[in-house]
Amino acid sequence: MSEEKALFEVGFTISYEDVSVTQVQLRELKAAQHSAPAMQKYGKFKVWLHYANLKRWQKQGHHFHYLSGENADHCTCGLVLHENGTSDQEIAVVISKNVQKKLDGIELEQIQMVRGHVGLPSLKGETVALIINFNYNDELNDYLWTVICQQCGDYQVEIKNMDAKSFVKTHNKICGPVIFEKKGK
Repeated sequence: MSEEKALFEVGFTISYEDVSVTQVQLRELKAAQHSAPAMQKYGKFKVWLHYANLKRWQKQGHHFHYLSGENADHCTCGLVLHENGTSDQEIAVVISKNVQKKLDGIELEQIQMVRGHVGLPSLKGETVALIINFNYNDELNDYLWTVICQQCGDYQVEIKNMDAKSFVKTHNKICGPVIFEKKGK
């Protein structure tokens, strides 16, 4: 983060965008690809692939910086972190220094350090626990996931997706009320 503006500086805000992807949208994008002139087929395929991947990541519960905009990072859940926010946007709240210490050694993206993520795959409610990374394990022929709690700093590394989702559910139930009650949710 040496060349980037530090997340703790003034001016970072968050907003939310609709990132829901339906099967109907994916079928329409695939149909547009097939009916496009030959020179446009690859471009249409890339558009379809972008949304198909987004839907898959959301289903997996994976929160990460999947898209960049003008001075903004976009998470798969719809949270947008703005470097030079406007007054109509919420001020970005970062995980506490105590939690950051507990997560030392876990590689976090800027957007994963910001509070206020939306639950995946539902795209509803707020979540304090995030699935943040994965590695493919050849021996298991499966992806293993890293998951963190932004409230208490607990984490697990390289666990199966169903276990990561269970971690998220448990921490939202135990640690979430601390945050959600403060916000009146």
